[in-house]
Amino acid sequence: MPDDKSTHHHHHHHHYGDNGPHAEYARRAGQPGPGPNPHRLRRNVRSGKVAGVCAGLADYFGWRVKWVRLAWIGATLFFFPMPIFVYLGFAICLRAGDPVTGRYASPEEERFWRTYSVKPKATLSELKHRFRAIDARIAEMEKVVTSSEYRLRREFRNLEEGRA
Repeated sequence: MPDDKSTHHHHHHHHYGDNGPHAEYARRAGQPGPGPNPHRLRRNVRSGKVAGVCAGLADYFGWRVKWVRLAWIGATLFFFPMPIFVYLGFAICLRAGDPVTGRYASPEEERFWRTYSVKPKATLSELKHRFRAIDARIAEMEKVVTSSEYRLRREFRNLEEGRA
């Protein structure tokens, strides 16, 4: 019996009109995407207690810094001394920087890069939907432009403008 992946079929024949569920995809389709990824793991020395490693991890993943600190302390208690070496490695290797939220032009750009960094498959899925929206818009334009009504309207417009 074939597995679910081989028999699974998506129906992606959506209407991407102005009021459809994917109107935002259709509206942004064709626009240039954001620039280089600003969502990098950095130490947050402003909010940090020691070297800013826990605060940087919290910024990067969108977690509360107190839970990251508690988890790190717990890991240190159970796995001593390895978490201390890892912390020192992060403190040495990671560049200090501003919190993640200060590096974006818009909340949408932050959402895109946070998702890209943490869940690349979700970002790929969103990009596939955007490309489908572009394809649907192009198909709709082709249908309109190749219709006889369009040709007839163009001829009337040419006659009105005196270009027979």
